[in-house]
Amino acid sequence: MPRAFKPTDTHLVLLSAAAQRDDLLLDLASRLEGADLQRTGEKLLAAGLVAETVAGPDQPTWRSDDNEQRIGLMLTPSGLAAIGVEAGASTEVDVVATGEGAETAVVAPRERSGTKRALVIDLLSREEGASVADLMSATGWLAHTTRAALTGLRKQGHVLIKASGPDGKTIYRIVVASTAVAGA
Repeated sequence: MPRAFKPTDTHLVLLSAAAQRDDLLLDLASRLEGADLQRTGEKLLAAGLVAETVAGPDQPTWRSDDNEQRIGLMLTPSGLAAIGVEAGASTEVDVVATGEGAETAVVAPRERSGTKRALVIDLLSREEGASVADLMSATGWLAHTTRAALTGLRKQGHVLIKASGPDGKTIYRIVVASTAVAGA
């Protein structure tokens, strides 16, 4: 019978630091290097305390996949529980195919409720979407700040579609990526 995984102090420090980040990503490279970095990441993945996710350009990465896409390690609800933090909201997980039939879990970033960013995501998630004017009105941002927020959402992995509304204004919506089947 396999032995249960017991996180070390280093694991707990890494998990705690990730829990304090808005994106819940582990920054292994800030504390470890070389074989230790690789070994620690593999142990946390195998234990289910973290999951691989697509990382943005200014987010910490764990590795790059075959297509040179940046992959980070994000805390899972089990990882939060390991450090005594209650998971706030359920997390969406999409499975995407990577090299040689392997699967990578893409976890949607968790948003803090009550923030302008969470408000923007809520407005864009509606079936009717939102125009830049709607987002500006809701957040109090200027047009260039609102467009920069939309770009930031795209960079963090949200899929935005752009369409013309009934009045001719451009409407943006977030669409949930469908689960891909590995093996193609």
